Amino acid sequence: MSQSLSEEIQPLIEIWQQNPNSVGSLRAVLILLEQSPDSGIIIETLGSIDTDQVLDQAIREKAATLLREAGSPELGEKWEPPLAKAPATNVIPLNTQDEIQQLSPKGITFNDVGGLEDVKKQVRRKIINPFQNKRALFSRFKRKAGGGVLMYGPPGCGKTMLARALASECNAQFVNVNAADILDQFVGNAEKRIKQLFEDARNNRPVVLFFDEVEALAQKRQFESSAKVNTTVSALLTEMDGFQEDNEGVLFLGATNVPWSLDSAFRRPGRFDRTIFVPPPDRVARKFILARLLQDRPVEKGLDTKPIIENSSGFSGADLSALVDTAIDIAIEESSSSEDLRPLSNEHFKEAFYEVKSTVGEWLGQARSFAKYANENGMYDDLASFLKKYAR
Repeated sequence: MSQSLSEEIQPLIEIWQQNPNSVGSLRAVLILLEQSPDSGIIIETLGSIDTDQVLDQAIREKAATLLREAGSPELGEKWEPPLAKAPATNVIPLNTQDEIQQLSPKGITFNDVGGLEDVKKQVRRKIINPFQNKRALFSRFKRKAGGGVLMYGPPGCGKTMLARALASECNAQFVNVNAADILDQFVGNAEKRIKQLFEDARNNRPVVLFFDEVEALAQKRQFESSAKVNTTVSALLTEMDGFQEDNEGVLFLGATNVPWSLDSAFRRPGRFDRTIFVPPPDRVARKFILARLLQDRPVEKGLDTKPIIENSSGFSGADLSALVDTAIDIAIEESSSSEDLRPLSNEHFKEAFYEVKSTVGEWLGQARSFAKYANENGMYDDLASFLKKYAR
């Protein structure tokens, strides 16, 4: 569960448990869960509550709805009220602008990233914990803090945003490495820049080196006959191994849309030996992302986000952003030809869906072949599970 959200929810549950007849704190829990960026948080929280102690029918009905939206109809059935449904006026509203949280003024954190709760847990365990207050534990177990983590998945699904959030969460230097800053037309310059990059990192540890679109630097050497590319890849591998220098306290974080194009040597221990699949957002995550995208926009009072969320299945976060931008363009066009401002409405989104389509499908089609035929080392296990679960 998201750590900050857990800190808000747990005291409310404890208050309710002390006095089950007072349902105000339980209502507050449901409001917080509706703002949750990830289905897992909803399922974990409501799964820990004894439904037999919850007598308020409106609360049970709302919890059941949240669980069905989160993809757990079995648990939702347990929450279904045993009696007749409560009047609609007693049901907590599902889509109110007042409940949309503001972005953290201190920068992007994991709480601003929609969904990906499992990914966040892995990042905390593999990246944040070694560099924060648990370093003493790593020392006791003689576990080095460092190595490499590779994030892969469809474009626009949050890999780079996760890295930006990591910079706010991680108590370490964070260096964004672009291929354009490394590659050079003159032989030898790229190798010198790689060597200098790692020397600087070792002098400022703990440090996270983030390689966005890492395939530009780590492409399979057999795909490119250029000796310049081959020597660049070899230089990067040598520095990651740290044969001449100790890389403890230096972690390599890579992001790519095409993990199958990376040289297999990069996935050996000590390099990018741990992989994390970053999937497209599920229904709950899309709801969270859409709320953030609509924040502070002129929105029609009766805007119903449910059909937008349902019709955007398979959309990446970037696709959702494009959808909102297109709907805004339509609203601006209408407003410019009218004396009154036309706020965003369902009609604007209905028209925007004709223009904006998911960009994830093509990637999944390509990835399916690798998950099926090129998964000898288990690298694509998470991807295979995702494809199996969401196969149409």
